[in-house]
Amino acid sequence: MKLLKFHLRYHPPGITLEYLQKGVVKNKEIDLLDLDADSDTKEIASNLYKNEVLITDEVRGQLEQCLVTLKKRIEHEGPTGKRFYIYKTLMTHVLPLTNVAFDKSGNKCLSGSYDRTCKIWDVETGKELNSLSGHQNVVYSVGFNFPACTRVLTGSFDKSAKIWDPETGECLSTLWGHRGEVVATQFNAKGDLAATGSMDHTAKLFDAHTGQEIHSYAGHTAEVIALQFDPNEGQRMITGSFDGTISIWDTRLPDRVSVLQGHDGEISNVQYNWDSSLVGSSSLDGSAKLWDARQSSCLATVSGHTDEVLDICFDWAGKRMATSSSDCSARIYDVRADFKELAVMKGHREEVSKVCFSPAGGCLLTASADRSARVWNSATGNCIQVLSGHQGEIFSCAYSYAGDAIITASKDNTCRIWR
Repeated sequence: MKLLKFHLRYHPPGITLEYLQKGVVKNKEIDLLDLDADSDTKEIASNLYKNEVLITDEVRGQLEQCLVTLKKRIEHEGPTGKRFYIYKTLMTHVLPLTNVAFDKSGNKCLSGSYDRTCKIWDVETGKELNSLSGHQNVVYSVGFNFPACTRVLTGSFDKSAKIWDPETGECLSTLWGHRGEVVATQFNAKGDLAATGSMDHTAKLFDAHTGQEIHSYAGHTAEVIALQFDPNEGQRMITGSFDGTISIWDTRLPDRVSVLQGHDGEISNVQYNWDSSLVGSSSLDGSAKLWDARQSSCLATVSGHTDEVLDICFDWAGKRMATSSSDCSARIYDVRADFKELAVMKGHREEVSKVCFSPAGGCLLTASADRSARVWNSATGNCIQVLSGHQGEIFSCAYSYAGDAIITASKDNTCRIWR
């Protein structure tokens, strides 16, 4: 085996070793989830040198430089000294927006709307690149096949999902079969599978290349409103339902692997952490839960909120989990140390419907019905900035992969790019 080059992965921090074995180029990923601004890069390099045969004396200096670069990136993306300003207001749709998403480069973004279209935008110029038309009802769910971002997946209230070519705007496949609105969609990490969740109580798995249905997942007794593939292999998938349960599925099998039960109300969102060992769930019962994905057991329940918990997310490294609530607050918990509450974000005047960490994890972004989004210091809970200007409640928000841009989508028919 011969090492060819190092590739850096900023979020979560890691390196990929590209090497040659028997004439075949292969990749090996090494997670560095504990790397932070205080890490000793020489010590980390020394440990990797001892344990990884591909890392020799010849490349040890290069490895150390890679680690220094990753560390500087984390320091640069810290919570201080970085403010966003309104860069573009995209007069996007004739009806309110539903969801938005960036591509990995941060150069393009998607917006879905009640006007039955999904639009693709040039982030730098604010120019509309394509309008994806063909759905017969609300386009509710939008997303790229991350990280390649060569395809777009949309889910609609017309009971179908569609796969599109973002360059041409051509519809490549229409995914049929649901008897109710499609409200959740996602590609797996490899981009060869597409999943849909529907108000008809089922989820479905499709071949992303042919559009053919592979499995129809039955078992929930109410609407399936959230789903996610495991971030790495994409062979497992979780679904969250208004029946109060979370199901775990193996994409190679038609039947579910296990059911996570314990919530007393409808599920509002579910998420895997980075290594797929944990599942987080938020519920309208006012609680959030942390589950062991492999043992299908509940590790912790938090009920610090005084109203419905509307959203949940992990940071990229999987060390912390954030929740948002109808009680106008967001909260952050340590998922590695007794689920301790680390910070409470208070300041919004109405419900907080969406929450997401910045890629480096130093900030938390929240979107609220009070027509504002806010950026918070995720360590202290202090509000760094209020992103105001929308004339309607904000339904969706997201950071770009690089962390240098934010997109917000509102009931006022516009989305805004903040740089």
